[in-house]
Amino acid sequence: MNVCLFYLVIWLFIIPVAGKGAIVIEGQLPANPHSLVTLYGYADYISKAPVEILKVHTNGAGNFRVTVTDSCGPLLKLLVENRSLSFFALPGGAYTIRDTTSQLAITDAAGVPVNQLLHNMEQELLKNWYSLFVDTTGNFRLTMPADTVFQRFHNIVLKYTGDTTSAAYPLLRYDAAGYYLAFIRQLPDTIGLMDHFENDYFNSPPIQERNPFYMELLGNDMMIRILYLAHQRYKGNPGQLIDKVTHEAAYFKSPQLQQLALVAGCNQAYRISREPELKDELSRRIHTTIPDSLSNLRIRNMLSRVISENTRARIGNKFPLLTLKNEKNETVNFGDIKSDLILVDFWATWCWGCVEGMKSFPAWISQCNGKLTIVTVSVDDNLQAMKAFLDKRERVPGVLSLYNGRTGGYPDKLQLTGYPTYILLNKKREIIAMPGYTSAVAEQLKAALH
Repeated sequence: MNVCLFYLVIWLFIIPVAGKGAIVIEGQLPANPHSLVTLYGYADYISKAPVEILKVHTNGAGNFRVTVTDSCGPLLKLLVENRSLSFFALPGGAYTIRDTTSQLAITDAAGVPVNQLLHNMEQELLKNWYSLFVDTTGNFRLTMPADTVFQRFHNIVLKYTGDTTSAAYPLLRYDAAGYYLAFIRQLPDTIGLMDHFENDYFNSPPIQERNPFYMELLGNDMMIRILYLAHQRYKGNPGQLIDKVTHEAAYFKSPQLQQLALVAGCNQAYRISREPELKDELSRRIHTTIPDSLSNLRIRNMLSRVISENTRARIGNKFPLLTLKNEKNETVNFGDIKSDLILVDFWATWCWGCVEGMKSFPAWISQCNGKLTIVTVSVDDNLQAMKAFLDKRERVPGVLSLYNGRTGGYPDKLQLTGYPTYILLNKKREIIAMPGYTSAVAEQLKAALH
């Protein structure tokens, strides 16, 4: 079925039927009186490759209303101009999108408050459980007996997952499991605990490809296996990341789960390999090593999407020139910035490495003799957080600070996976370097000047 016919079928046959499983989404966005609103689902929950579901315009007062079936999966993303909001939608649910300062917010209705439940559970875990084994600097301390920490975790989670028949139950259970996994990897018997954990969450229950938290947990599980367990039992070349992925995926029981773990592990390998050269080499290794292990065509297609999603930003590509706000809340078009070179720094106030990297700004600007502008793009939750941080710091000539937010705009366009992320642009606004670490920036700037 071609794309045009697919959308025609959606509009003529699916959207008008607001049946029992239908999801109703309303918007009240006075800041966007005449704006195009795009709703996305995902091709799968490992690659998170977006699939457009529908488009609608706000009505002049910033309002819109759409109805979709639940066949697109529980995780949806709504895009308005350069802002986006990811949220979870259950069959039969009604959801309202509203403006809150510079962000979009979701309100659940119709008795299925899954987004609020997820938020409340996560906040309670962070406040009353996570703090038992992580100190204020984020370091693991494990000063309390593991049994005590386990019990506190289970008491909190049970409060939200007591109704196992609820449609929200699988989401809540697997969301909480991510916090559980972060704890057990710090304990002495990590291999035994991981085996037990995987039996409870993966090997025993049915595979849940349509549960975004299940698939995210599988990826996090593979990350721990690759980084912390493989060296204990993998006897091959420690530098061969994909060989480790293949080795660790084999520990899952069913062939389908092993294949999903392979793809999830490849996705995590991209997150580890941040330098462009490493990503290119990783892609070559994946192409030559993994596809023959994937007998399931659907999972093989998933792997192709993982590769394409993780290589969106590549050297030689044009950099997307979006419109953002500066710290005075003024609109700035990225394409209007005049400079021979632009170093884009994606950062956040809560990112220690980002803040440390900013100490090098004066040296980098001096090194380029007036040919460089540094554009910092904040991914904080709101513009006020960025402004409050910058107000406490001395301004550096040659640095322009813009605000993107944690969703929409550049995170969507470039598939950013970590911070700080540096991207160096030439006068044509082509990507000429992507230094994966702060220590590599000066050398890349030197190369760009010659």
